[in-house]
Amino acid sequence: MSPDGKSRVLRLIQQKNLADFWRLALTPRLNWSMGNGDTLSWQSLIDFYRNVNWGRDHETAAPEDASQYPDNNYRASSHTGLLRSDLSWAHRIDADSKLNAKLGLNYNKRETDYNFYGYPLGQSQAFNRHVVSNAIDSSVSSSGKYLSRFRDGHSLALGWDVTQTQRSETRAQYDRQPHAAGIDTLFEDYQANVRRVAVFAQDEWDVTSHLQAYLGMRWEGLNTETAGRLMSSVQTRSSVWSPVMQLLWKLPELEKDQLRFALSRTYKAPTTRSLVPRRYTANNDNGPNNPDFQGNPQLLPELAWGADLAYESYFAKNSMFSLSAYVKRVQDVTVQNLYERNGVWITTPFNNGKARVMGLEFDAKFSLQDLLPASVPLEVRLNAARNWSRLDAIPGPDNRLTDQVPLTANLGMDYKRSEQQSFGFNFNLQTGGNVQVTPGLRNYTGVSRILDLYGLWKLEKKTQLRLSVSNLLHQDVLQSSQFSDQDGRQSRSSVTPGSATIRLQFEKSL
Repeated sequence: MSPDGKSRVLRLIQQKNLADFWRLALTPRLNWSMGNGDTLSWQSLIDFYRNVNWGRDHETAAPEDASQYPDNNYRASSHTGLLRSDLSWAHRIDADSKLNAKLGLNYNKRETDYNFYGYPLGQSQAFNRHVVSNAIDSSVSSSGKYLSRFRDGHSLALGWDVTQTQRSETRAQYDRQPHAAGIDTLFEDYQANVRRVAVFAQDEWDVTSHLQAYLGMRWEGLNTETAGRLMSSVQTRSSVWSPVMQLLWKLPELEKDQLRFALSRTYKAPTTRSLVPRRYTANNDNGPNNPDFQGNPQLLPELAWGADLAYESYFAKNSMFSLSAYVKRVQDVTVQNLYERNGVWITTPFNNGKARVMGLEFDAKFSLQDLLPASVPLEVRLNAARNWSRLDAIPGPDNRLTDQVPLTANLGMDYKRSEQQSFGFNFNLQTGGNVQVTPGLRNYTGVSRILDLYGLWKLEKKTQLRLSVSNLLHQDVLQSSQFSDQDGRQSRSSVTPGSATIRLQFEKSL
């Protein structure tokens, strides 16, 4: 749309996508109780899945307004293997001291073969882009806490949290233009490493029988390193000292009610995908509303001061409700930088200024029989959260965090008909709305409503059958974006039909 409000380009795109999905998952778990009182638990997830996607686009527009490939189609197949394993150890040193430690391993490998065929207007021979890629994410983590009572009312807590995360990617791209004999090639490989080390010491103090305080200090350091075939190695290092303060006050005349207050300084490390400068391309109709994505190896962590206040009431067995509020001031907040280079639009994450974040949350769960003894055995879950944010570097209105949901609400119920049968549902609501991503780009997301149902039948002691229906409302997903500059305004909208999923699971514990 031009500055005078007249439409200059109008395109209608009909898109169809299909997918075939195959999956096999195992979740073994073992627990040991040792003679000296120690406990050891091991749980893992082994997951293999194959995904085949194919689809096509058909564009309706005047010849002078058509995109580069008004008719195009693609086919992609991917194979993914996931291994996640955690080992936890609890050791009682003496009557006043104990140690808890945890070791975690994670490995994820994805291989993808992708073909895109785009037909220029009036031509029967296609442009072909063939991309073969793989990505490997692996991590090793260790965490633990030593707790010892060293004087009346005081317990010393020492702990650590160490994580080493690595992502390696390789990508080979082969482009064949219509009526061309040669093939253009591009080979990329990248590796990103994120090392996070945190240690803390705190005094867990029983001030009175109604007041508990947790006071201490935490140090956290972060190193990132990104390297690749087409770039020089980039390293970032940062660290921060953070106070640890939390107060828990049990109300004197209401023993089951309590207040919590916490002051914290948190450190949010960038993901390895955000660090790797591999280009994720839009094969057709690249523009400010449909840009390429590229990581930023110089991305820094977000640092935030935060305060939380919560009121909790445990009014009956297995029943409670809480009301909480939080406020944060985030430094070096991650936003998107949208720019044009050699006629190609690209978006990349970068650190820019500060943000104010706040929210309210209500949470409750209770048995209806606790309130009405003569009622049916019905378990009820309620949750609602309202969130706000404002970014200093982005002009308003709607200059909030792009991944923040303004309002979420959940309602769930479980009806236990007998020891062998139970039924239930969960309804989830998430609002969307407008968000100002950059000074020129504005996105909109529609409201999401999801209803899930389930039925559970216990056939014998360790065997059960579960029937579930997900997304029963199969609501359409609405998304749109609008980019404005001195040359006018560009808008892009999409509606994705929703679908329900029926699943029948047979579960047996060994």
